[in-house]
Amino acid sequence: MDVILPFLRDIHLNDTLEWYLAHTKEYSKAFNRNAKYIELLIEQIGKFDPSIKELQIDDCSFSLINDRKLKISERRYNDFFSGSFTREGKYSGYASYYYQISPEPSSSGGSFLAVGIYNPNKELMDYLRREFTTRGEHIVSLIRKSKFELYTRNVMKRLPSEFVDSDYRFHTYMRQRDLILIKRLDTSWFRQDNWIAATAAEFQRCMPFVEFINSIVDRYRNEVPLPVGHALRPIKRSTRDER
Repeated sequence: MDVILPFLRDIHLNDTLEWYLAHTKEYSKAFNRNAKYIELLIEQIGKFDPSIKELQIDDCSFSLINDRKLKISERRYNDFFSGSFTREGKYSGYASYYYQISPEPSSSGGSFLAVGIYNPNKELMDYLRREFTTRGEHIVSLIRKSKFELYTRNVMKRLPSEFVDSDYRFHTYMRQRDLILIKRLDTSWFRQDNWIAATAAEFQRCMPFVEFINSIVDRYRNEVPLPVGHALRPIKRSTRDER
């Protein structure tokens, strides 16, 4: 963290192309250190979730340049490093194990661990909402056993009409636009000598929740015809592209 944290603090205060170009060496060192952490976590998570063990670093890492389509912030450059461990890679549409390192002050939510599915389309989210109408108590038990808390910053003002008469005990969960669990941290977590093992242990406890979401994603993909290029059906390269 002696490389990552100072760089993140500096880029938080210097969100310009000029500063970045003058500090590309520092960025490379910080990026490579985070890539090593990703590599170690692929190995650790892969021990209990085999769908993760074949991932490569590019499947799990993100650019420093802020993707404004995700609406995390209006910054030019992200002020965090992270890793996302998702069956078939970060853009596959399955549930992820995710960590984020970001010292305070931060424009991106600070440091945390998270599991779940981010920004699913409405149809898939409705599939998940229907699960709460029939297996709500089971899903809530998975959430409680994870010892993470529900992320509640992307919530609908009201439920879709088909769910209004469902069990009110689960409405808080059903109003979410994402289904994400989060464990908020400060940077001392990442200064532990064993933070990789500690993070993997936290994720292992959340695995039943991740597996549940992925089972719903699989059902959705089998039951709903999706066009090529849909977020849950990666674009296949043409023969021309492969040459």
